[in-house]
Amino acid sequence: MHIILTHEQADFDAIASLTVAAILDPDAVAILPNRINRNVRSYLDLCGNELPLHKYKDITPIQIDHITLVDTQALVTLKGISKKTTISVIDHHQKKKDLPATWTTVFENTGSCTTILVEELVKRNDKLSIILSTLFLLGIYEDTGSLSYANTTSRDLQAAAYLIDKGASLAIANQYLNP
Repeated sequence: MHIILTHEQADFDAIASLTVAAILDPDAVAILPNRINRNVRSYLDLCGNELPLHKYKDITPIQIDHITLVDTQALVTLKGISKKTTISVIDHHQKKKDLPATWTTVFENTGSCTTILVEELVKRNDKLSIILSTLFLLGIYEDTGSLSYANTTSRDLQAAAYLIDKGASLAIANQYLNP
């Protein structure tokens, strides 16, 4: 089994990254963290049933063959992990010096992890619902201060423009970023 994980106290970038990664790899199971920020929880309460996200208690992993970590470099202990489990990381944060050499990593200089994954969606040019495109936009906006933080890159701007072209709602995004 291949699972996708993100960090606890998940913000929009974490949940958007988790969702995009699940769309990019439909054979993988994206697991929600136990703790999610309040504004993100509100969005999930409204739209979560349309997202490819699962609670860990609702799956029965007999053996976890591969784990993809998005927007984090911290691996939690889960039943089903073994020494044979391979680990991949996709992140926009500074790479930690103590990561195991056996892990596959993708570190990109972007304002949000969602941007890295949306760039893969752009290559596929899939149709996106307003719920998905808005969630992904929320992921980028939250970690870039609505594209105003110093760590914002042109890649973040291009990904946001793509999502708006795909139907992301700025009105909805504003409602959840400023509760």
